[in-house]
Parts: sequence; structure tokens; C-alpha cells
Amino acid sequence: MKHSVEGPPMPLPPAQLPSSANYRIQVGDLIDVFVLEDTSFNGTFAIRPSGDIIMPKVGRVNVNGLSLAEAESRIKKTLEANQLKQASVIVDPGTRGDSGAGGGLTVRMSGEVVQLGRVTIRPLGDAPISAYQAIVDAGGFKPFANKRKSYILRNNPDGVLRIDVNFEAVELGKAQDPIVKEGDCIVVPRKTFGL
Repeated sequence: MKHSVEGPPMPLPPAQLPSSANYRIQVGDLIDVFVLEDTSFNGTFAIRPSGDIIMPKVGRVNVNGLSLAEAESRIKKTLEANQLKQASVIVDPGTRGDSGAGGGLTVRMSGEVVQLGRVTIRPLGDAPISAYQAIVDAGGFKPFANKRKSYILRNNPDGVLRIDVNFEAVELGKAQDPIVKEGDCIVVPRKTFGL
């Protein structure tokens, strides 16, 4: 009997997450900006609903959807046009998502997970939050969790999207651990036993 595993055919490390090279700034994120020539421009800035940050002595700089390198380039050009002869800019991600004062991402847990309901997950460094990380942060799986038949429910303009997840394969490094978004619901059904 052939056993199929969801995800790519090549085994992956269990906790592999996209690197900062894949990071795109989005509304609600916090980013740290460092300007080597003048520290008065340094700070942690929230990406506002309009997609911009407001920097002292500079004003609005739109960075929504940019990579870190693109944001560095845009802030550098803005500073060099208005404030400094030369600007060396470093942009690092702070926290991801618009989850309020505590920082992090709010998802809902349903089924055979220790902590049910709304759970706020803090990111690990600059990496996006994965479904497996969210479950671990919510206390892990209950004993009768059906890890193979789990799924994520995500609201989008066309309705509710269902993303099937085989957490057993994720644990073995045989499937990619999907990234979760603000408001996602992770469902881990109970194993059914029968003849």
C-alpha cells in the first residue's frame, strides 16, 4: 500500500521557515530603522493602515509590500533628498501583524489542541509564524489529535479557504509547515476509531 504525504517530495527540516529574504513588510508590522550617519532618525516604526511609516524630520515613507532591502533603499533615497548628504540605512523586522499592544499574531484554535480559542503567537525573530509553531505555543496537541487530517481556515474575499495540513509529515520533515495569517483558524480534528 502506497502512503502519500502532502507537500514537496524532498524532505525538509521540521521547522524550516522562510528567511528574511522572503519577508515582505505589511500593514501592522513593526520595523526597526537604523541610520548610521545620524541616530536621531533611528526608531521602531509601525506600518500604518495607509502603508507608510512616519519618521521624525522626514514625514511619511511608504514601505508596504517592500522587502527589507527595498525599504532600506526607499528610506535612503528619502533621507538623501531631504536631510542627509549620504545615508546608510538598515531595516530589520520587529513584530509581525496588527495584534495590538502585546505584539504577535492572533489565530484561533479548534479541536484537539491544549489551548482553544484565540491565541496570540509571538514571532521568533524575523521569521513568519507557522501553523506548527502556533500549535506548540498553544500548548501542543491533545493525545487523540488527528495530525494527518488537520487544516487551516482562512477568510478571503472569495469566501473561506481551506488549507489541508499533515502535521505528522511536518514533524517528520516530509512536508512544508504552512505560514499562518492574522485571524486564521487552525482545526485539529479528533482521531476516529472503528472497524
